[in-house]
Amino acid sequence: AHCPPRSRWRPPGDCPARSMGRPGFFGLLLCLLASAPRAWANAGAGSTPPPPHPPQQEEQPERVILRYARALPSAGGSAPDIERHVQGLHQQPGVLKAQALPRLGMAVVTLSSAAHGERLVERLMQDDDAVELAVPDTWVTAFDFGAGGVTAASLERSLRGSGGSVPSEAQCSAHAACRLRGLVGDCCPATDGMMLSCCSARGGPNLFALRSYHGTFLEASADGRVQQVLGDAPPEALFDLQVHGNGTFALRSYFGKYMVVDEQSNVFADRSVAQAWERFNIALNWNGTITLQSHLGTYLSADEGAVVLANRSNATFREQFTLVHFAAQGERLSNDPNISKLWGMKSYEGFDIDAPEAWKIWTGEVGDGITVAVLDTGIDYTHPDLSEQMWVNPLEIPDNGVDDDENGYIDDVHGADFVNDDGDPMDDQMHGTHCAGTIAGVGNNGVGVAGVAWRGVRLMALKFLDSSGAGRTSDAIRAIDYAVAQGAKIASNSWGGGGSNPALQTAIEYAEAAGMLFTAAAGNGGADNDLRPNFPANYNMDNVISVAATTRKGELAHFSCFGSTSVDLAAPGDEILSTIPGGGYGLLSGTSMATPHVSGLAALVWMYRPGLSMRQVRDVLLGSVRRLPALEGKTVTGGLINAKDALESTWAFAPPSPPKHAARGIEFEDVDQGVGSYAGTITIAAAADESDIEYYRVFFVSGAGFQLQALGHKVPATGAAELTMEINASFVPPKYAKYLVVVAGRAAGEMHALLNGIAPHVELKDFALPDSGPSYASWGGDRDLREGWVSGELTVGRAESEHAITSYNVYWSTGLGGVRGPLVGKIPGTGRRAPSCAGKSCGLLGQRRTTDGGWRFARRPYGGSEQATIAVSGPGRLEFDAFDTERYYDALFVDGLRVSGNLSATLPHRLDLPEGLVNIQWQSDESLEATGWSFVLYQSGITTNLTLGSVEVQGRGFEVVPAYEENELASAAVYAAVADNTPQMQAGNHFGVGDGRAVLPLAQLLSPAERGHIRRLAPLDKIPMFENKQVDKKSKRGAPTLDVFEKDKFRALWSAPASPVQRNRVQGAFVVAGLSAAAATGPAARAAVERALRDQMSAAIAGGVVGVVRVTGVAAPELEAAGELAAKVDFEVEPLSKSPALDMDRIEAHLILLGLGLRASASFDVALGAALAALPTSTEVAAVGLPGALRAHFAPPHRMGVRTAIQSAPATQESADTRDRKLRGAP
Repeated sequence: AHCPPRSRWRPPGDCPARSMGRPGFFGLLLCLLASAPRAWANAGAGSTPPPPHPPQQEEQPERVILRYARALPSAGGSAPDIERHVQGLHQQPGVLKAQALPRLGMAVVTLSSAAHGERLVERLMQDDDAVELAVPDTWVTAFDFGAGGVTAASLERSLRGSGGSVPSEAQCSAHAACRLRGLVGDCCPATDGMMLSCCSARGGPNLFALRSYHGTFLEASADGRVQQVLGDAPPEALFDLQVHGNGTFALRSYFGKYMVVDEQSNVFADRSVAQAWERFNIALNWNGTITLQSHLGTYLSADEGAVVLANRSNATFREQFTLVHFAAQGERLSNDPNISKLWGMKSYEGFDIDAPEAWKIWTGEVGDGITVAVLDTGIDYTHPDLSEQMWVNPLEIPDNGVDDDENGYIDDVHGADFVNDDGDPMDDQMHGTHCAGTIAGVGNNGVGVAGVAWRGVRLMALKFLDSSGAGRTSDAIRAIDYAVAQGAKIASNSWGGGGSNPALQTAIEYAEAAGMLFTAAAGNGGADNDLRPNFPANYNMDNVISVAATTRKGELAHFSCFGSTSVDLAAPGDEILSTIPGGGYGLLSGTSMATPHVSGLAALVWMYRPGLSMRQVRDVLLGSVRRLPALEGKTVTGGLINAKDALESTWAFAPPSPPKHAARGIEFEDVDQGVGSYAGTITIAAAADESDIEYYRVFFVSGAGFQLQALGHKVPATGAAELTMEINASFVPPKYAKYLVVVAGRAAGEMHALLNGIAPHVELKDFALPDSGPSYASWGGDRDLREGWVSGELTVGRAESEHAITSYNVYWSTGLGGVRGPLVGKIPGTGRRAPSCAGKSCGLLGQRRTTDGGWRFARRPYGGSEQATIAVSGPGRLEFDAFDTERYYDALFVDGLRVSGNLSATLPHRLDLPEGLVNIQWQSDESLEATGWSFVLYQSGITTNLTLGSVEVQGRGFEVVPAYEENELASAAVYAAVADNTPQMQAGNHFGVGDGRAVLPLAQLLSPAERGHIRRLAPLDKIPMFENKQVDKKSKRGAPTLDVFEKDKFRALWSAPASPVQRNRVQGAFVVAGLSAAAATGPAARAAVERALRDQMSAAIAGGVVGVVRVTGVAAPELEAAGELAAKVDFEVEPLSKSPALDMDRIEAHLILLGLGLRASASFDVALGAALAALPTSTEVAAVGLPGALRAHFAPPHRMGVRTAIQSAPATQESADTRDRKLRGAP
């Protein structure tokens, strides 16, 4: 009897009874143990399990699956009708949750108890015409037998049996060493593990090399000498391993001679016939190596030299050899170290799927790619043999805590977890990862194993089985719905046993209509599925392939179910080596292991011939089997899948015939400012000759040159020289995508997207802007006492979120909005992110900032069925000041660590957060709430420093600008003033000579036209250091002017805005719709803007003279995002009259008036448009529709001199002649 695992305790009456009455004491005990939670953890408690709740018959949640009528009474069965109906279900008694699956026309309802579920089924079936079917949920399990895990370096276990009936000791199958060689019949092992009498038959060469423990290979020369060689195995190191009827082996050399050991224990390879002296016994060692025993009883040995002998009576590490499999003619083998252990791909006896012969034809490395959904316990998507093959959700931005594609799962990048209702399908068992490795473990990467399909497969991890291998049918239905919606072509299903469920059948029918192939394990009960059906394998649908398991001897595995009318074919399923979580490899047996062989082969065939339909692929697999006597009458086909024959049988279909001509080029520029997301226009330069081209198609290609998935739609070939494809909706490229390749296609075939082919490509460059900036910047003081040089440390407060910040760029500057000097250095971003919450209970957590810079979260008291996840970057710490939850059932999970129970005795309690992204999950069940918890979260690394050696002063301070790669967000910059510490200042100079002083080559600041006005000044020693000194009436201290020039050089000095400051200027800004940022910043356009502003402001002050000191332009993303051309123009206006205070007021008032957007604003629009329209047509604004296209939207003005956060350096007043020179463009 199977007692399905539950998350909560179940009363004894809930355990299933055997056929002969109620279970006995031990049966009841085992059932209760299976029902108890398998793991627990609570702070301050030991390793004892939590106490069970009192028996409550209605405590365990149950589910009901609803299937709606094909046409709902209201509107023909549309998705909105199903959604509305599901919303109404929340009013039904006992309903905790209801989820609509509109694509399937179904819904899953979770209720508080089985009794409530029963009443809901009765009520809906009697009174609700919209519901066609209401069925209680069922449980299913994974189909595998015992497992053994090994590291990536070596097999850490022997190849032993895995359950079921135990073979007799007289049988080869009872002994690991015999089974390794695939021997059958009687076997009588000696005490030292050697095989004395086994029999087997096989044919064809099996080429191996023998590698010693210290890495050398045994080589047989033409004259018969056997010696050791270093490096790669040469052809002379290959031996054909031949099995004889008595269980011994002969090794035939590259020159056709057999290895022999003479009476002096010397080893040669010079015999033409394999007699007794030329035969060896082979034993399997615990680490996967073998030892060879000669007819003398001595062991073949390879010491640290060139000599090979057989003179030792005991086997040590020197007598251990690794068999390295080599491809024979017509085969292709990968370079993966465990390839020789994959007997299902290639075995000694030949009862394999002929994978090397198929790989000679096709491996999937240059195919279109195909998505295979693995419905299982999840996949370890970080495994080195799987990570490159994982499916990537193109609409989901990884690790941002947002459901970007709005499918109900946050960050479902590689699939989804339907057990825990989240987007992380990590395998917490091993079953799913093992199946994935057989389907598509990366081949020929020098790591671990190889799957049936080496490349091109995108593994979609759909976790619906829990850590015990059990799961709900309703979760399987949701997984199928997800797989179809995401475009999976094959679903691999190594599970079953729950009986038939009409809701599951409906879901599989839906998958069939979508063209999805559904491979299913026949089951491990050893029963006849014709008489005792096993679902879903027994569903009689065109897309279902039911799979039995065979052994390396070509027999039906003793555990495998069979059926002459219900099980379609067989595949290797006994002691299969594949990937397991944690980067390792292990052995499993079961029809679960046979099914992924079929799924992988289906993927290989479909990638080889993408034009085949789902039914054609199924016919190819069933029609190409190798018939075996052991499978006659046991399966529909009576055969074992054969990869080589399957690929060759597709030749009956017309092969693809792609065009011979290709596009001439492709261009793409990203306009999406989000990190990792792209949008824009793809421009295709059409082929010069399109006679054989019907359309063009764009593919993602990895940095390694592998074709990934397609982007957008097919672009018809129209004869135009250029074609465009608009990508208006943002997309996220698949993992590893680095290029876009445009291929030509037609009905007969399509080119492959290859970097080294004739199809052109363009690099995929992400344009993104930071969404925030540093919080502050401060200078720690100058340690260099030389005038004009500084040395010290700049401290920068990192942005709360660095998701879109790769660096902070530090420049010399005159101040924010001023002139920027050269780059000083870059401070790398760390990916830091402020806490963010996702989940239905986030609004209840009371998130707020604390005065000491932390984040407080609290839930006191809490309620039932709460769920929230706080994502934050570490390092950092949590400081708990209250914690009381129902032990085990209500808990916080901090980076996977469960915190539960009452921690009052240990408060305050601290938990350190590791570096990187950390999830803090809160969840409570539906009963027995406690008083709750609260903690303060502190993040480390919120500041960073840039240490400067002695550098020449080239500005009044440092401007720190956030950047994503090459793109900066100037509006989020911060500024830190720099004081040049000099000996005069140390002696008490009250003027602060050099304080805030900045030196830049003037040519860096002016346009080419303006540089023509530069004139040479007198040498420095002829210019007074201080000119027109004025006295600040408040401080009684003189302030230096700016007219200081370095001797014989054209260099200018200027002051950054300061606070407090007495400059008579007004800052303003306006956004211009119809003018690009590039145009606004050009010299000619800038001059036109200055004239329009000067005329407007002069009129405002009744004919007074004004100076427009500064005009800069940047993009206006808020308007450009709506598809409108726009630029933001910043400016400063200065009155030059004798009454500056009055004029300042008038200027400010007029800017406010302009901000109302009425007639004054319209007048300015006309004036600006006319000024720009008057420019020569060769200027950068010639293409702008003028004058009526421009609309200026003014921001509120700002009078300079008011204290602001960005103005912190002392400033000076300029003399009248200095201002006049600036307005004329002269130094």
